[in-house]
Amino acid sequence: MDTTLLPTPSRTDLWYRKVRHHHGNLRSSALARGRQIVTLHGPCALSLRGLARDLGVSAMSLVRQFGNLAGMRAAVAESVLEKLQAAVGLTPGGRTSVPDVAGRWVAFAAAHANLYRLFSGEGWHNPGTGVRGLHGMLTVPSPRRALDNVVRLRTRRLGLPRGNPDQACYLASMIHGLALARIDGVGDVAVNGALMRALRP
Repeated sequence: MDTTLLPTPSRTDLWYRKVRHHHGNLRSSALARGRQIVTLHGPCALSLRGLARDLGVSAMSLVRQFGNLAGMRAAVAESVLEKLQAAVGLTPGGRTSVPDVAGRWVAFAAAHANLYRLFSGEGWHNPGTGVRGLHGMLTVPSPRRALDNVVRLRTRRLGLPRGNPDQACYLASMIHGLALARIDGVGDVAVNGALMRALRP
């Protein structure tokens, strides 16, 4: 089963093609396919019945894995956050600088807009389709909190006191906000300029 972030079919009309799971590997198959569906169609397209039909299993099989729709969406969102943290260098013991993390974070958001919206908790309220309700992703760390934790450990490289919580919160909020601005259409040059100003010692 392909576990990359992006879908493998080149034609978007093939998104519904069933991808059967390997025996004993339903959870990872469901997470990978869930990311593919979100990439192509946004967070609201992810449903228990649709994903089960896609994988060729019963909806109860996914309920046993994730509990309910909110649990499944939370698990997919958490898997996206793990991929993002690895992509930008937020690994245990990693030594990536804050400016590098910030640039890669925004670049990831720009390249994977729907996935970033998913784990940011956006996209669940869609007035055009009548879809309403809470996303229910309380178990997933927020993007700002994930950034906050790493920035707090690495602020000394920016000439700031180590572990300064206020400064770390400010930088994390700025990076997350600029990532959202980037996927909403703000130009790369403007976002990078804002990042440079925010990260200036």
